[in-house]
Amino acid sequence: MDRFASAAESLLRERTFASITVQDIVRRAGRPIGSFYARFPSKEALMPHLYQRYNDGLEPLIAARVAAVAWDKLSFPATCAGIVDLFLSIYAERRWLLRELILFARQHPEALPDGLVEQRQATFGRAVQVLLRHRDRFTHDDPEYAARFALYMLSAVARDKLLFPEAPHSRATPMTEQGLRDELVRSLTSYLGGTV
Repeated sequence: MDRFASAAESLLRERTFASITVQDIVRRAGRPIGSFYARFPSKEALMPHLYQRYNDGLEPLIAARVAAVAWDKLSFPATCAGIVDLFLSIYAERRWLLRELILFARQHPEALPDGLVEQRQATFGRAVQVLLRHRDRFTHDDPEYAARFALYMLSAVARDKLLFPEAPHSRATPMTEQGLRDELVRSLTSYLGGTV
């Protein structure tokens, strides 16, 4: 299963999932077509496995990235900038894969892993805790809620701009990736109560 998933991920660097065939996947995996169909009834049935693979790697990825920064030495604006950089890097590094996984998740939420919402809350809880180091700067009555909403806002904008840049609503506000970063840092610090 992992060989087919790895082959599909490799092919996604080159083109969309819709344009990839089962033959493409088995050829790239170096396996017979019967081996694929013994595990998956269709190409689309591979997507939950791809999603699970990505999901399983997300927690260790974020944990490692958060642990690599000396957050306690950063000012509030620098912390907001660091969180923005963290999220942008996660979306930008494998945008070719994330785009397809997000489209799949929106079209087939019933096929997603059990406990996904709780898992995401825990995973992004690390970034929430980083922001809460500066809770004294927050103007919101509920600092934890504000931090979670700020991350949701950051994630939603980054996801749309980086993964779906050709969509009309994304093109309506043209900007470079540096411009996106700068505006997200400004938005995060302003929303949470800091000055830019």
